Amino acid sequence: MLWVSLGMTALITLAHYTTDSHDIAYHNVFRRLYYVPVVLAAFGWGLRGGLAVALVASLAYIPHAFLLEHHHDPAPAVDKILEIVLYLVVGAMTGWLVERERRAMNRLELILEERAELERELVRAGKLGALGELLAGVAHEIRNPLASIMGAAEALDRAIPETERNHRLVNIQLREISRLERVVSNFLAFARTSTPHKHSFGLDELVEGIIDLTRHQDEQGHFHVDDSIGDARMLADRDQVSQILLNLTLNAIQFRGEQPFDITYVYRTRSIAGRVHDGVGVRDRGVGVPQEIEEKIFDPFFTTRDSGSGLGLSLSSRMAQEHGGFMELERAEDHTTFWLYLPRDEAKEA
Repeated sequence: MLWVSLGMTALITLAHYTTDSHDIAYHNVFRRLYYVPVVLAAFGWGLRGGLAVALVASLAYIPHAFLLEHHHDPAPAVDKILEIVLYLVVGAMTGWLVERERRAMNRLELILEERAELERELVRAGKLGALGELLAGVAHEIRNPLASIMGAAEALDRAIPETERNHRLVNIQLREISRLERVVSNFLAFARTSTPHKHSFGLDELVEGIIDLTRHQDEQGHFHVDDSIGDARMLADRDQVSQILLNLTLNAIQFRGEQPFDITYVYRTRSIAGRVHDGVGVRDRGVGVPQEIEEKIFDPFFTTRDSGSGLGLSLSSRMAQEHGGFMELERAEDHTTFWLYLPRDEAKEA
């Protein structure tokens, strides 16, 4: 757009210089045609583009308007001066309005993205809340008879001698009942998230504690704490935030593939719906999350590992929601980041 505007300016200037000075009507038209490239440049490049082409047009027109004796624009000097001033004014005003509109459009796109994200979080929160209530009821109804069955099986185990063939069947029964007990416990763990007890704490100390807990997983693995962590603080339930980041760290280690893990802890703030959120992320350079399962990773009991319960990320998401926050997956070409966003309570922090 800028080159087109400069080309049009050159053509208009050429028309000025090659038209007889007695053709006043043509010169009046050519003088006003300069507004077209000025406006086009403003639409393409904003304030700087509009002003730049307006200045070029003015400099190209001034010799023909005032300096040439035998071939000049026959219009009155006042008209030509005002025209040059208007080139600059129109270029500046149009460019400013274009930039203002673009900023408004960018803000609108950001608001729409945030709204879509909040809608997804509300839908997910509603699903998890309803599922939590359902699982709590199911677990309660199963646990009591399961305890009775376990007691009867243990009595049979003591009554039947180990030499008898049926003793092995009782052992199988006990093992399977224990597995059901673990499943019920998982149900209850998902259904009963405790109310967060918020207080201010430093992220650097918390992250260092998580690194100490998981450093033994792979001696060749690497942990990094980004400079953005620095003196960053959060107002939240420290134990729950620690559990969330520990879950994310263990996931990153377990899904690292054949390579040693490379994990970085990062921090940033983000304004969502007019409220500042503190975000702490766990970034890894492993195999990443396949796009086809991206929408399911926070669902309860969804896992891609044979030994996984599928509750780590869903429990983390529920704890974030109890804080009024949410979790988000961010993908890039060379890394994946799981973000925990919690709203900042600036009044309490103060």
